[in-house]
Amino acid sequence: MTDHTLSKLPIPSGNYCWQKVTSQSNKLEILNWAGFQGAITYTYDDSQPSHLAHYGRLQATGVPMTFYLSSNLSDLPNFASIWSQAVQDGHEIGNHTASHPYADLTGSCFGKPLQSTTAEITECNNYIINHLGQATVWTMAAPFGDAGWKEAAKANFFLNRGVGGGMIAPNDDTDPFYLPCYVAGDGDTADRFNHLIDLAREQQSWQIFLFHTINPTDVNWYAPVAIDEITNSIAYAKSGNELWIDTVANIGAYWLGQKIVAATVPTRSGDQLVWRWELPDHFPTGKVLRVITAGAVLKQNDQVLKKQPQGYYEIELDAGMLVMADC
Repeated sequence: MTDHTLSKLPIPSGNYCWQKVTSQSNKLEILNWAGFQGAITYTYDDSQPSHLAHYGRLQATGVPMTFYLSSNLSDLPNFASIWSQAVQDGHEIGNHTASHPYADLTGSCFGKPLQSTTAEITECNNYIINHLGQATVWTMAAPFGDAGWKEAAKANFFLNRGVGGGMIAPNDDTDPFYLPCYVAGDGDTADRFNHLIDLAREQQSWQIFLFHTINPTDVNWYAPVAIDEITNSIAYAKSGNELWIDTVANIGAYWLGQKIVAATVPTRSGDQLVWRWELPDHFPTGKVLRVITAGAVLKQNDQVLKKQPQGYYEIELDAGMLVMADC
């Protein structure tokens, strides 16, 4: 997945994606998962010492991932240097709160909890932005998977990952503030992950994986999985270039953006159809959707959109509107 259009979305290969979609004249069709058959995200919770130790192996896979950090662990050796490098390498650093408490501020794992859920989120965000160099923080993972964090997440992010099992389908009713995932268990192997990867492809859905401790390590916090099992599953997911493997923020923005535009009813003005939409608070900037249409011209910001060599158009979500005119 090294060739990109101007949007920097990866380009799938083969005949299984947009070539199978036939758009009717003057109709707009949004490609699921940017034209891939499904989507996969690898996430890691707690900014554990084993994540730091194995970061080089994870980076060598060549796929963007999401690491959920708790800022109270910033005294760990190489914490700031490795996680700032992860930002430069194109990974997402997400918020796992400062001390990792439940939403009622009990049971924190990493030091004394702060005075409020807002303070827990704000302190962690500030660390990520001010010390690691990420422009902003788009998503969080609820500590302990506690659904009580949902309201605090809504005030600060556009997505929150939980721990409940399941996959996410295009235009489904998944709660964006409690995204499901597969929580890797103690000793899980690539065979298990590959089975779920196959299901994501078959069901054209988004599978999020959650890992805690990575073996080998002398610091086993929870549910260790061997690094070779993780990297072997990544290699399997990459094979065939049929699946979009990316961060929670990147894939999540496409999934949510598609839902928003697909739910928009266009209005007619002369020979034009006009779609107008609003993005939610904290939605990332610079995101696009890939669409196809037949027998029409697409415009945004008074500019005619150019069809990409692969046959689709890319529409900018930030524009908040799309015009379709008859040829």
